[in-house]
Amino acid sequence: MTTYTTKQVADRLNMSVSQLQYYDQLGIIPDLQRTANGYRQFTAANVTWLTQVKVFIDSGMPLKDIQRLTTLVLAGKRQTAAQQNAIIADHLAHLKHRQAETAAQITFIENFLAEHPTD
Repeated sequence: MTTYTTKQVADRLNMSVSQLQYYDQLGIIPDLQRTANGYRQFTAANVTWLTQVKVFIDSGMPLKDIQRLTTLVLAGKRQTAAQQNAIIADHLAHLKHRQAETAAQITFIENFLAEHPTD
């Protein structure tokens, strides 16, 4: 089985080593193994999970929601699907609201520039 160091995963996912260490402390990297020396040893499954988690992180999902989602996934996908979907649906609603706000801001700025030419 191929494993990766914290630095390799950090580089691959464009994260810092300290971020990965923090996420491990929060418990949002399921089944993370350690070597006999105590170094984190990431599997392909860990990297896949973190790739998905990074989308939530980058989109502004609170870490407490990611922790809850991780706990639910570990408890069993079928048993907790409704709760998982509720967390994700709430975040999606938040993103759509932010998207609408951003669109309004872009329109305002475009109109401002159109009304205030530099010629």
